[in-house]
Amino acid sequence: MKNRGIWRGLNIFFSVIGVAVTAAIIFLMITNAAGLGTLLSVIGLVKSQSLFDITLQEMIQGASAGIVDSLDDPYSKLLDKQTWEDLQVRLKAEFGGIGVYILQDEAGRLKIVNPIKGTPAYREGLQNGDIIMRINGESALNMSQDDAVHLMRGEPGTQLVLTIYRESDGQEHEFVIIREIINVPSVEDRMLDDKPAIGYIKLNQFHAKSAQEMADALNRLLKDHRMEGLVLDLRGNGGGDFEASIAIASLFLDGQVVVKEADAQNNETVHQASGEGLDIPLVVLVNGDSASASEILAGALQDNQRALLVGEKTYGKGLVQTIYPLRDGSALKLTTRKYYTPKGTDINDIGIVPDYVVEQEPDAQTDLQLEKAVELLKKEIL
Repeated sequence: MKNRGIWRGLNIFFSVIGVAVTAAIIFLMITNAAGLGTLLSVIGLVKSQSLFDITLQEMIQGASAGIVDSLDDPYSKLLDKQTWEDLQVRLKAEFGGIGVYILQDEAGRLKIVNPIKGTPAYREGLQNGDIIMRINGESALNMSQDDAVHLMRGEPGTQLVLTIYRESDGQEHEFVIIREIINVPSVEDRMLDDKPAIGYIKLNQFHAKSAQEMADALNRLLKDHRMEGLVLDLRGNGGGDFEASIAIASLFLDGQVVVKEADAQNNETVHQASGEGLDIPLVVLVNGDSASASEILAGALQDNQRALLVGEKTYGKGLVQTIYPLRDGSALKLTTRKYYTPKGTDINDIGIVPDYVVEQEPDAQTDLQLEKAVELLKKEIL
């Protein structure tokens, strides 16, 4: 009797679910009859009249991508299997490529950012700010950042032909570059001055190893050189891993708020620094290519009065994407949250204004922004 009662209950439960699903489908068909009719018409016409063959799976993939594109959000994208695999490799910081970062500017142009020292791109003479025109002969106009990254990566030893436009001379240049395994260090460090002892760390991106690399660099400068002040350079850093930005902020903050974020329902999450942060004078360099995770870090240090910012207004990307792996091996990268600086400032499409605005010409022989940072540190240390 007991088992019979359980089965009766399950039957009722699944019957109710079935009725609810059927009702929902009928409701959608009634309220979206015109749209569904159009979709079915398009499918029928493509299958019966198109000069080009396409499978049902390809149509479903295209329709799914179209849904995401209709959000009119440049950061949301349906990633095919290969692109998703490429992104995972990038976040692990080791891949076959030429050794550059790419950033898409407000005009939609793909720009080279900070060729990594010692890589094929650096040796061949690619420069920060070069605009990508063609990749292996394929136009980069209207190409997404993810698609460009995918085309530029490949097996070590293979050839990449990259055509760029260089604004400084107004000409196009073609580079033939042989790909290599790129081990991507996110941190470069050195000493700038001995008296007082001022250190310099260039953070190129935020990936899975960045926080540990930053901690190692700080320990090295403190132990070997007795560093008294630090310049943290975020110029040209287009961002990366969200969690890495919080972990790196925790190296300099002592329990303060790093960033606040809100989802589509306005549910707020507050992220705070963990541990005891390093307490030495700090100046952060930023520019128009400092974006996303760079802005989280810069905003946290500025709002908590932990560092002075020097340079130019940042990019203004105050949105967070979540990646959802899908059953066919692809993934959905979707903007799910907006973030705010500790003081509650929304920097999306606005950027962060430095405490000291210092313009820097791309081809200038003197780094005026770095000079200003050192000047400020010397005043604070002495």
